[in-house]
Amino acid sequence: MKLYVVWVIILSIDMASSAGGGEMRFVVMGARTSDPVEGIFDAVVDEISLLRPDFVINVGNLIEVQGADSSNIHVQWSDVKNTMAILNCAKYFVPGSNDVNDDLTRTIFENETGCKRYYSFDKGNCHIVVLDNSMTAWAPMPEVDTLQYAWLVSDLERNKHAGHIFIFFNTPFYLTALSSGQPSTFVDLCLEYRIRAVFNGGLGSYMYLNEDGIDYIAVGSSGATMRDQDTGKGNFYHYLFVSVKGNEYNVAVIKHGSVFYRNVFTGSDYYSVQQAQQEVVSMTGAMVREGEKNVSSSCRMTVSNASTDSISGPIAWQFDSTRYSIVPAIIPLALAAEESSTCDVKVQIFDGSHLFPLPKCGLEYPYAFDKVCTLNTMLSVKRVKAVELMDEPPEIDGRLADSAWQRLIPIKYLGDDLGMPSSMEDTELYLGHDQTNVYIGVRSRERDPSNIRATVVERDGATYTDDNIWFFFDVNHDERTYYQLIVNPNGVAFDRACSIDEGRINTDVAWNGPWEIEHGREPDSWVLEIKIPKVAFAERNDERWGFNFRRLQTSSASAAYWTLPFGHSPANFGIIEFE
Repeated sequence: MKLYVVWVIILSIDMASSAGGGEMRFVVMGARTSDPVEGIFDAVVDEISLLRPDFVINVGNLIEVQGADSSNIHVQWSDVKNTMAILNCAKYFVPGSNDVNDDLTRTIFENETGCKRYYSFDKGNCHIVVLDNSMTAWAPMPEVDTLQYAWLVSDLERNKHAGHIFIFFNTPFYLTALSSGQPSTFVDLCLEYRIRAVFNGGLGSYMYLNEDGIDYIAVGSSGATMRDQDTGKGNFYHYLFVSVKGNEYNVAVIKHGSVFYRNVFTGSDYYSVQQAQQEVVSMTGAMVREGEKNVSSSCRMTVSNASTDSISGPIAWQFDSTRYSIVPAIIPLALAAEESSTCDVKVQIFDGSHLFPLPKCGLEYPYAFDKVCTLNTMLSVKRVKAVELMDEPPEIDGRLADSAWQRLIPIKYLGDDLGMPSSMEDTELYLGHDQTNVYIGVRSRERDPSNIRATVVERDGATYTDDNIWFFFDVNHDERTYYQLIVNPNGVAFDRACSIDEGRINTDVAWNGPWEIEHGREPDSWVLEIKIPKVAFAERNDERWGFNFRRLQTSSASAAYWTLPFGHSPANFGIIEFE
């Protein structure tokens, strides 16, 4: 066993045996996957063994079931359990989105861990509740898993007199409601039953938030690959050491070899970094047509220092020199608090189809006293696609065999959310039109058709949990009103009308679009054909629409995008132009 020095920066934790003093101590571990970093999880387990907790609980994502057969899944669980065997204490497990993605892997989880998908138990004067949102993720549990939620309410009612109640699950579905002040049935339940703390993973980083006396703590990586290792963003290998004695409970955040206050990265810090990421560095985007060569743009970059500290240090661009040229590549910068600076950047794009990886620039930013993070800004490239006028319309039958499709050049080159080339299986999207309709054809490759997830069959059901193609249409190109359409491999649509009003997104799920959709299968693909009557949109632009799409592939747990950033921001949509 390796030995580690653990510095205790704060928390008065009595390291004597809990048996004599009535104290209980447990460890909360974070994610080992996706992409475990060799040696880190083992080293974290070694450290935990030195602390001698009464039990250890994980917040999910210990293995990777995507693309793995059942025998490999059992091998992964065996490896995890062998590593954790040195922990001479009880071990409890929470199902995560990487651990479970269907009924089979859920059964394997229960058999391998000895834990049900949701359950509760008592330790000392504490009641511990474990929930399962491995397959529902950010969706509010009261809406998508009513049976489990009813069990939770009943369990809390039976145990409402416990000294402390702790709740554990994987993805923090409550966070959207807390950050926006929206009502949340789950948050109300936590208030009603005096929940002491809610622990989860799902963010990939550490975060602490206290609302109305309840701690909400997101545990990040205990061995999983991180986008970066920036402590200023809550990104560091860690786990939690929780001690309970009488009416008191304390949490130490233990970095690999260190201990921090639990507010080392607070909810305020989290929102400050998110706001800084959006507002400190702004830049006008470049525009390029699919297939166009050697396009030059002048992009204006503005840096606004909203910090109380000064910024000193350059902005450095990183880009693939076979795809881009950016001048200047390094921009000197020295800004006092509340100051701004603007400069022009010359961007040359060598090929309008092959855009990924997108250029990025980095800036060291002091977002709070003695706290610095790196703000990474991705070059926004608005893509433009010509929609060819079709001599004969295709038959909408779930097949792409018509000659009308064969004459079109599809969109093929997509990126991931980090601006890198997509690593998922190929996607081809065809666009055409005639005087009355717009036609869309999609071929989504899937080498193993058994991996295709298509469970939703009702209109406006949760198609976003299946494999899907997600569209945005700004048909009048006003960058304010638009439509959202999500179609799964069954051809089932979830759609709504949307608008942006003073920065607020308004949606109407009751609205149903005029789409005619057919689906089909090929030996290694699933196929969609969509016909959109132009006349259905009274207020439309007959020359161009704002447009964007992405593909979600559940078997690889990844998504591929046409234009970034992707989301409910019509100003950032790409453009389709009707010939």
